[in-house]
Amino acid sequence: MGNLMRSDLPVSGKGLLAVYRSFQYRVSTGLLFFCLLSLNAPAQTPADNSLADKYAKKYPEEGVICVSARKTFSFDIGKNELGDQVVQVTEEAEYEFLSLKRFASLMYPEFYNKFIQLKSFKRAARKGNKFVTYEKGGIDRAVADNDIFFDDSRVQFFPLRFSDKGVVQKISVKKLYSDGRYLTRLFFHEPYPVIEQVISFKVPEWLKMDFKKMNFAGYRIEASDKVSRGITQYEFIMKETPAYKSEVKRIGRAYTDPHLIVQLRSFDNKGETIRLFENVEDVYKWNNRLYNMAGNDKQALKTLLEGIVKGKTSDTARIKAIYYWVQDHIRYIAYEDGLSGYIPASVQDVMAKKYGDCKGMANLLTELLRMAGFDARFSWIGTRHLPYPQTLPALCVNNHAICTLVYAGKTYYLDGTEKFAPFGENAFRIQGKEVLIANGDKSEIKTVPATTAAENRLYTKAELTLAGEKLTGKVKVELSGNQRTEFHQAYQELPAGSTGEFLNDYVEFGNNNMVATQVKTSDLKNREIPVTIEGEVDLSNTVSSISGDRYVSIDFFPKSLERFIPDEKRIEGYDLDIVVKFEDEISLTLPPGFQFTDKPENLDISGAGYAFKGIYLVEGSRLTLKKELNISKSIIRKTEFTEWKKFVEAIREFNRYLVTISKK
Repeated sequence: MGNLMRSDLPVSGKGLLAVYRSFQYRVSTGLLFFCLLSLNAPAQTPADNSLADKYAKKYPEEGVICVSARKTFSFDIGKNELGDQVVQVTEEAEYEFLSLKRFASLMYPEFYNKFIQLKSFKRAARKGNKFVTYEKGGIDRAVADNDIFFDDSRVQFFPLRFSDKGVVQKISVKKLYSDGRYLTRLFFHEPYPVIEQVISFKVPEWLKMDFKKMNFAGYRIEASDKVSRGITQYEFIMKETPAYKSEVKRIGRAYTDPHLIVQLRSFDNKGETIRLFENVEDVYKWNNRLYNMAGNDKQALKTLLEGIVKGKTSDTARIKAIYYWVQDHIRYIAYEDGLSGYIPASVQDVMAKKYGDCKGMANLLTELLRMAGFDARFSWIGTRHLPYPQTLPALCVNNHAICTLVYAGKTYYLDGTEKFAPFGENAFRIQGKEVLIANGDKSEIKTVPATTAAENRLYTKAELTLAGEKLTGKVKVELSGNQRTEFHQAYQELPAGSTGEFLNDYVEFGNNNMVATQVKTSDLKNREIPVTIEGEVDLSNTVSSISGDRYVSIDFFPKSLERFIPDEKRIEGYDLDIVVKFEDEISLTLPPGFQFTDKPENLDISGAGYAFKGIYLVEGSRLTLKKELNISKSIIRKTEFTEWKKFVEAIREFNRYLVTISKK
């Protein structure tokens, strides 16, 4: 569930979503643009085959590299769309691309919106020692996404086609940020290798600004500054930067990749010092100002509120009724259009349309609770994708909005976008994160509590019986905490005809050789109780017979865990995006005249933030497997791969072992 607010901006204006879109456009080599590539390809002259040969050896999987990327930012004083005196930023950039093979191609995009104007966008090809410009504007398209109802973002792109190895093409870009607050983060890595990346700032003496260097440790990044004629030029250079590659469950790049956070603190204008983001209170004042521009008509909620709390005799019942109504009746749809990407939709608008983004839903939830007499406060938070503390004065700290409720001496964090979440439990994506809470003229910062693995439990109990070669039994699965909430989110969205298959999968362990019947569940309309699913299973297809002996497995390796065994190509660590405890108790009873003659050795293995214990117990004709897998830390860093791989492979081998059953 992507709950993106426009304050999660990299450079181009749309946060994580924009980053991923950018990667998709830039590395696209599909047939979709084949005709465009052919029609728009300028005449090209191979420039330096020796250079292409050199880098083709270093980057054998790449068709195109960026030899030089240079971004220069300069600053001036202007007005934003609210009429405020602000710092405006001009970005001028040049990129030189070199083909490492024949018929290479690359899609280069630039994103813009109502805050970031694309003033100039050109493509040129090298002819001899000169560059000849062929286009003065790229192909222009609206940016559309299934998760966004309306988005003012647009993209211009050039499909770059290289007809031979050693060909060089250049992209030139000029953009204007109408308010420097929207220039937040600058990453060094691109979706293609960059031989030299230079990021430069020309800062006038009337402007006070800082740079927060993130994840620079372990990278060779040269930083320098020099003063000339009242301008301080700051320069950051990174060389031989490999391509950023998308990977399954990769740790968020804000945790791993070097980048700069740009902090415009204040500026002098005609003898007056104008504060921008000196500290967190400045950020709060900006956010709260936009929040108060929502234009709420609380009277429009009166009838709705009366209906929601009707018959509820306690405060807790009224709070739950309001919280669950917003979850169940308001659809999450992002809306990003100018300042309306920052200003919450009014409560009357969200109520009437029955949809809203995270800000609109948090706004409605906050006002309903206030009208019911509770201390509810609109709040801003960064999800776990963002590593930044609230004390960092920049808009990229927060990308989500929730409602904070102070009730009966406790603080609750209510996320209207978290469907089927019980009151008092929090989505994993905000656990452990600092939240900026509106409190009149001042703000408060608190931390959302984190849950333990044991609180997010998936428990399985199975009682199996072997009769000849027929293996049958009963299975019961119980889910609690975030496991239960995630089940509801998946189940409640299913088409009616596919719910049976979904439930069967739980009692079949995801094993194609098992068949479940007579499946029943707990009350799935009640989000507050553990989910239980139980049924009868037939595992006869898993029984093997050789020379009168039976070979049976009553343990099944979780296929989801197998996806997280890294290979030598894995670039970065995993974010499992979960803390969880899997607990199994599986028993097998034999018919008279048979005995267990072989079983796996017990396994007890652990690492930094994860542990597994598997024990086989034999009592007469009954064999019981007791197994626990605890994932108490969701992040597996690359430096931990050796230990992690040993851990997962040990579990897999333990699961593969077949129990031997012989006649007495």
